[in-house]
Amino acid sequence: MEVLFHTILVEPARWKAHRVFRPFTELAPAIARAGFRKLEIYEPHLALAEDEGLLPRMLEMLRLEPIVLSSYLNPNPAVTDDATFEAKAEEMEIRVRRFGFRKVRLFPGSMVDPGDDAAVAAVRTRVAHLAQRLPDVDILLETHDRSIADSPERLVQLVEEVELPNVGLLFQPTRFDPEFACRQWALQAPYVRHMHVQNRTVEGKICLLAEGVINWGELVKGSSAAGSLEFVPASLEPEETFDLEAVLTQAASETEVARAF
Repeated sequence: MEVLFHTILVEPARWKAHRVFRPFTELAPAIARAGFRKLEIYEPHLALAEDEGLLPRMLEMLRLEPIVLSSYLNPNPAVTDDATFEAKAEEMEIRVRRFGFRKVRLFPGSMVDPGDDAAVAAVRTRVAHLAQRLPDVDILLETHDRSIADSPERLVQLVEEVELPNVGLLFQPTRFDPEFACRQWALQAPYVRHMHVQNRTVEGKICLLAEGVINWGELVKGSSAAGSLEFVPASLEPEETFDLEAVLTQAASETEVARAF
């Protein structure tokens, strides 16, 4: 498996209101020194930068290649009206073009019940609109819980209904349960263009890839899709104890594990 470095790994404020603890201009050189080259980038690292326009040149100088934009544009109609969504879609398109991203990750309607036909239809329309705006970029719906992805079948149906060649899935187990994950993969594998590689203990805690409930090597055997290393145990420390070098060291060893999948 080709493995990308997801910059959310080095963001301890990822789930807090301020979203970014340390500016990306400080994080990117450390990522490059650790030997990583291809990136999935956590969108707030760009959107909250002091001068986003300067970042592409910095990445080029560091020989860091942006591949996937991990976007937080939410196509849930209960969250954004059409005018707001259109404005945010335009912002995203500018960002994609500025950095040359090849793929965009989206949540498939965060907080949308897969049984809500009207909401699912609105999400489908918005996903199709984005894909048509960016025909040379893969629009990938992450199989993340608390979204339409709670029903693997409904999410596959949505992709099929969009009927656009640049719309697919970004896979992770929607539930970290081995039997469920195997059924989910069997259904969704033909639509998967990328993965988020992470694992959980029986208790649901993020752990090393080899110590979790999902046997990734067996699960995705034969797939040609690349993946991004999204979390390692060391990355979950709070801001006051977050050790950037420890995270990068653990990410390097976990990347080698993932490459064997």
